[in-house]
Amino acid sequence: ANLKKFEGRNLISADKSEADFSKSDDDKDGKDEDKDADSSSTGNKLTSAEAKEFCKWFSNTLESKVSSCKTTNRLTSSPAVVTDSESGAMRRMMRIVETQDGGMGAMPLPKQTVEINPNHEIIVGIHRLKEADPVLAQVLAEQVLDNCLVAAGLLDDGRSMLPRLNDLMLCVVKSSVDKNEGSQLEGKKSAEEPKAELIMEDGEDNPNESKDYEGIQDAEVTKEDDAKDKK
Repeated sequence: ANLKKFEGRNLISADKSEADFSKSDDDKDGKDEDKDADSSSTGNKLTSAEAKEFCKWFSNTLESKVSSCKTTNRLTSSPAVVTDSESGAMRRMMRIVETQDGGMGAMPLPKQTVEINPNHEIIVGIHRLKEADPVLAQVLAEQVLDNCLVAAGLLDDGRSMLPRLNDLMLCVVKSSVDKNEGSQLEGKKSAEEPKAELIMEDGEDNPNESKDYEGIQDAEVTKEDDAKDKK
């Protein structure tokens, strides 16, 4: 934390908002070449307008916990990160000192600055859900924020999010069960339809068989008439 420079270069924490993660000129040239290809795949990421709308919704939904929300290019595998936050190690040390001094409660956590990854599937999914299922979208947003706090070492008690995690797991299980039951019903229906056709075919009269039967009856009547004539 006290090391400011290394080999003549300034060192800065990656969780600071002023950290510059812009690409080099060579990377920018490659990015310009792939600009059309990236713009055609907007289904897997948010556009700039959608990202701005999502950030506004995220800030308003978690107004009591989030001071601001913006997009970032620093993330690849994570959906979001908190920046400009106090040190997690420092917070834990202060909590220990306060406990030893007979502190009455946990230190309040200030509002956080959140940066989201507009290319992440979770962020894209929540953006779609906020209109289709607002309640589920809010629960997911709260979980994303808590995940950021855990990663930064700022969540004092991880047990606080256990009920929400159980609700999310229950939602996933119910969705999977309903999907499996629906596929099984479709399979049963498709299997019963050929059986019904076979039953109908077995129950129908065969015109060829009826004709043969009538022919046999006519032959028997003719034989009986011939026998009577002979007598």
